[in-house]
Amino acid sequence: MSRASQRPERELEGKVCAITGAGRGIGAAIAETLAHAGGRIAVLDRDASLAAETQASLSARGVDAKAYVVDVTDEAGVVAAARGVAEDFGSVDVVVNNAGVGILGPSMSFPLEDWRVQMDVMATGVFLCCREFGRAMRERGGAIVNISSINGVVAFPMRLAYSAAKAAVISMTKVLAVEWAAYGIRVNAVAPGNTRTGLFELAVAQGHIDLDAYMDHTPMRRLAEPEEIAETVLYLASPRSSYLTGQVIVPDGGWTAFGWIPWTGDPEAPGTTVPKE
Repeated sequence: MSRASQRPERELEGKVCAITGAGRGIGAAIAETLAHAGGRIAVLDRDASLAAETQASLSARGVDAKAYVVDVTDEAGVVAAARGVAEDFGSVDVVVNNAGVGILGPSMSFPLEDWRVQMDVMATGVFLCCREFGRAMRERGGAIVNISSINGVVAFPMRLAYSAAKAAVISMTKVLAVEWAAYGIRVNAVAPGNTRTGLFELAVAQGHIDLDAYMDHTPMRRLAEPEEIAETVLYLASPRSSYLTGQVIVPDGGWTAFGWIPWTGDPEAPGTTVPKE
C-alpha cells in the first residue's frame, strides 16, 4: 500500500498552498504532494525556469498552479509575492518555507560572505515569508510549515552557518506558534534527515559526503525519499494535525536518536555477555 493511499484523499481541497524553493528537490515534491491532496499551488522560486517547470508539471495534471519568481532575502520581493498570491488565488491557507542553500567549510576560516548568504536565505528568508504571508492569513487562520534540518538539532562539523540558520528556524517556529495561535495560525517545523535529492547525490559523487558513513549512522540504513518528507509536511498542513503547533517533526530514519557507535545494523547481532560470578 502506498503512503498516499493511507491518508484521506483531497484533504486540502481548494486550499491555497504557497511553497518557497519549489522548483526542485524536496520543494517540488512538497508541491506535488499538496496538489495531489487538492491544494491550489503557488510555486515560489528564485529560478524562473525551475519555478515554471514545476508549475507546468502541475498544470498538466489539471492543478490550479501559478509560478512566482522571488528571492526570499529580498524584502520588497517577498512583500510583492505574498500580496500577489493572495490577490491571484483569493486567500492563503498553507505556507511552506523550504528555500535553502548549503555551503560547507571549516569554521576558523569560514568566509563572512558565505555565513551571510546562508543566514539571509534560511533565517531572514523564513522570517520575511512568515511575516508577510502571516499577515495574509490572520483573518482566517492557516498552517505554516518551516523546513529546518537535523543540522539544526544535532551538531554537524563544517556546517556552522547552515546549522545556525536551521536552529534559528526551529526557534522562530516556536515563537510564532505561541504568538499567532490566537489568529488560528498553526506554525510547525519539519527537520529532515539525509534525503535523496539531486544535490545530495551530486555531493556524494564529488566526494563531499561518505555515503557508507552516513548509512552507519542511520538505523534504517537508507536515505529518505523527497516524497516522505513531503508527506510529513502534508500532515502538518492538514486538519489531521489540528492540535499541533510549535512542534518539530524529525523524519530522519533514527539519526538523531542514535548516539552512534560502530554497528553493522544487524538487529540480531550478539551483545556482550557478562559472566556470572
